[in-house]
Amino acid sequence: MQRSGDLRRRVALIAATLLLAPAWLGAQQVQRVTVTGTVLQAENRQPLTGAQIVLRGTTQGALTGADGHFSLQASVPAGNYTLSVSYLGRRTANVPLAIPSRGTVAVPAIELEPSAVELSEVVVTAPGAGAERRTLGNAVSSVSGAQVNRTPAALSVGSALQGKITGATITQTTGDPGAGVTIRLRGTNSINGTAEPLIVVDGVLIDNSTEAMTSLNANASRGGAAIGSRLTDIAPEDIDRIDILKGASAAALYGSRAKNGVIIITTRRGQQGKAQVTASTDFNTSATPKEYALNMASKAGWADQTYAGTPMGTPVTRYDIQDQVFRRAYGNNTMVTVSGGSGGTTYDLSGNYMTDQGILRSTDYTKKGFRARLGQQLGNSLNVAAMGNFIQTDAHYMPEGEQTTGVLTSIIFTPTAFNPAFNATTGRYPYNPVLGPNPLEILADWQAPESVVRFLGNLEANYQVTDKLRLHVLSGLDDYRQEDKFYQPPFSQSAAFGGSIENPIRMSRQTNTDATAVYDATIGGVGSNTTLGFRSTSSRIEVLGASATNLPPGLDILTGANQAASQSIVEILTRGAFLQEQLSLADRLFLTGGANMEASSAFGTNQRWQLFPRLNAAYSLNQEPFWKNGPLGNMFSTLRLRAAYGETGGQPPSAYSRFNNYTNVSFGGQPGFVASATAGNGDLKPERQREIEAGFDAGFLRDRANIEFTYYDQKTTDLVLNVPLPLSSGFTTQPQNIGEVVNHGVELTLRTVNVSGKRFGWNTQVSFAANRNKVTKLVTAGDTLLTGYLNVVVKGQPLGVFYGGMYERKPDGSIFYKKLAVAGFADSLNLPMRRRAHFPDGSYNIAGTALNGIIGDPNAKWTGSINNTFTVGPNVQFNVLFDGRFGNKVANFSRRISEYFGADAHDAKEITGDTVPRTFALNPAGRISIYEEYVEDGSFVKLRELAMSVHIRQQWARLAGAASADVRLAGRNLYTWTKYSGLDPEVNLFGANTVAQGVDFANTPIPRQFVVGVSLHY
Repeated sequence: MQRSGDLRRRVALIAATLLLAPAWLGAQQVQRVTVTGTVLQAENRQPLTGAQIVLRGTTQGALTGADGHFSLQASVPAGNYTLSVSYLGRRTANVPLAIPSRGTVAVPAIELEPSAVELSEVVVTAPGAGAERRTLGNAVSSVSGAQVNRTPAALSVGSALQGKITGATITQTTGDPGAGVTIRLRGTNSINGTAEPLIVVDGVLIDNSTEAMTSLNANASRGGAAIGSRLTDIAPEDIDRIDILKGASAAALYGSRAKNGVIIITTRRGQQGKAQVTASTDFNTSATPKEYALNMASKAGWADQTYAGTPMGTPVTRYDIQDQVFRRAYGNNTMVTVSGGSGGTTYDLSGNYMTDQGILRSTDYTKKGFRARLGQQLGNSLNVAAMGNFIQTDAHYMPEGEQTTGVLTSIIFTPTAFNPAFNATTGRYPYNPVLGPNPLEILADWQAPESVVRFLGNLEANYQVTDKLRLHVLSGLDDYRQEDKFYQPPFSQSAAFGGSIENPIRMSRQTNTDATAVYDATIGGVGSNTTLGFRSTSSRIEVLGASATNLPPGLDILTGANQAASQSIVEILTRGAFLQEQLSLADRLFLTGGANMEASSAFGTNQRWQLFPRLNAAYSLNQEPFWKNGPLGNMFSTLRLRAAYGETGGQPPSAYSRFNNYTNVSFGGQPGFVASATAGNGDLKPERQREIEAGFDAGFLRDRANIEFTYYDQKTTDLVLNVPLPLSSGFTTQPQNIGEVVNHGVELTLRTVNVSGKRFGWNTQVSFAANRNKVTKLVTAGDTLLTGYLNVVVKGQPLGVFYGGMYERKPDGSIFYKKLAVAGFADSLNLPMRRRAHFPDGSYNIAGTALNGIIGDPNAKWTGSINNTFTVGPNVQFNVLFDGRFGNKVANFSRRISEYFGADAHDAKEITGDTVPRTFALNPAGRISIYEEYVEDGSFVKLRELAMSVHIRQQWARLAGAASADVRLAGRNLYTWTKYSGLDPEVNLFGANTVAQGVDFANTPIPRQFVVGVSLHY
């Protein structure tokens, strides 16, 4: 601890030195000068919204508004400068600029040409700090607000990013409205912790919870996953830019919450100038891309005889009720924004209202939001701003997935000879003959609403102390209240079912305060940029749960014969500081080193302070004279080499694992406590990740083509696992930092400007990423940790591989069949056998111990996407995006259950004599436990986006009283190419669960959507 104390004193000394720098540097106080101008597309002179304007050599900048206009407030001494203007997909323009001692400078219109190289743009790397991409040794992916905003029918930020980030696997786990996504950056690196990246919105560290409040998807006992996630609360239309820090070096300054990467979202901000008003509305329609293929044989089969008493072979009426379960859904998204500024004040206001029906009847989602950002220049050097975002969402879900109470689940569990229609004679829906409720009863009478009221806000100040020293202070708040309900009426499952209700409430408050000092200097021709920051965060989550069973008929409130209540409170506090130094040699070699020192209340007492270092280098080789003038310079218009090393951490899975905990119990009507069987650990540390990455950026054909390549080697140690203890200790297990997992892979992005003309333009981006994951250490080498159904953690294998029953096979690899005498059949049935322990002579032992093995990997071997953007004239644009995953497996539990209970189309083959009876339905040889059969190839390619946008010129837009207008026609998830037999290979029963991935069990498929919209600009 002495070493940590010395480090803290050193950090404090450096902070004091920087904050007192103006006194001993004798730096010059300056006046504020306003720089204005307009940025246009070179090929058609249309305005560019969201272009970055930066005064080179400083951190002062601005963004262009909807009309391409910008106004930059510069606090620098009079002199000659360079104005850098950049935009994703455009060649950066460097404009010489003479700044007077005071007044206003008007810059002539700046035209940006299409380019595949994007090295001069500024990316956000730390609170209050940014850096030009060319100076970074680590890869940072960026997506512009325009790319997010024009994504068709993507009503959440996560889905809008699908296919746009190399190295990111983004999965929409269910097709329900308001559904969340899971995001994996460079693989999965935790077993019991989270694998989701840290989300930062305008400097506010937000809660992106994926924990289920009620068990609507996967049973809570198996790690229930929420259908929605809180990232869906952020309106994509409000976003100006997204920067993704994938590697440990890039994310190290965010410390113990950045092990899974960081997604930094910057929302729009107002610019000086007249008010810009935009009103837009989109209408969408959705439908299921596929329905289950059901057994529609005209005669009864074994399942019909077993559950309905209908003799085999007799005529039977069958029912496919999917048209009563699925529907064509409709939605609308309307938004109004007002942005502008004058007299040192800037503002950006927006309001949105969205409704979205689900393709599953009785499901829908509504979101209302209002956002405001106000900025004010105070004097020459101080700028203050405040942002507030109020969001209210209301969703209505239906249970699905592994539960027997799900809507689609009931369909696959039930023989199709069962008629579920409402019976007017009995006055109710008939009971399911197998198990669970009638699916039409669920849609008609069950309730599963969710309501969220949320506020995101920040207060920030930027103080230009001198022309070289800038201070930034930000305080952020993320506060929300989530209320859920799950009501199952009495008698809705059986005559003996008394009904149940759950009413959980989740209250989350998360705050962060950041203070950053940035100092720029040039010493002996070497540029220096020093960043010092302090951060304090707090998180408090309180969950109140109440439930009741055996309810009185007709009441859907919390009352009943058996009532229960619970409460939990989790608080985590972190404190830390970071220091970063960047050196620039000849404006072509950049060296960056930094460290983050952080303490968390979740760390053990003996491991309270943790250090996370980073080091990276970037070298613009094409700037060297020998390169420019040589043959390689003619081949490569740009060549940048980069390398990076960094360490980050992940909070322990439980906030209080450092303590011996106690459980509240009742004894004789009096309160009491019982010690937990899990021992506390005062030496518990964060899960630590170290990563080495290296790569290059190469431009060809005068930067009309660019290749970005990265190789990374990532090792995550100190994974928290429960270690068995001797019973003499009084405990059974203790969480310890003992596990290890590695990820290594490559990322390759190719961007090309194929055609660039006034009449036609064509840009392409191709992405490829491959990741290999392996568990290298568990508690013991022989551990097999089961999560969910089949997903396991085993040393030497990727996280979450499928492990289960396999076919017995002949020496040639074909499936082994055996004749079995089966009751009800005169002849023996030739049925496939499960692998078992053999007799000593090697022959098959039908009573032998059933053997399991690894039967597939849900992790994709590689992912890819191709995005083409076409422009026709100055006013028409087309966008086509394909993305896919390859080499991954999906466990099709929907097919497994529907075959076993006679509902699947395969069961009709038994009835028509096309296959051996009972091969599928109620197979007596236990085919249902041969999981190898149901682990299918989950590779797919999706036509994710197809969109057309038409810009309406003023003479036509004037008919609507607008200065201009845009009309959009688009489709999303239009078609899927796959061998997978289920509804959708992308969905996952267990949502964001770290290990349980690739499981499809009656999940709502992701809908096929069409959109038409219009935007009016005033």
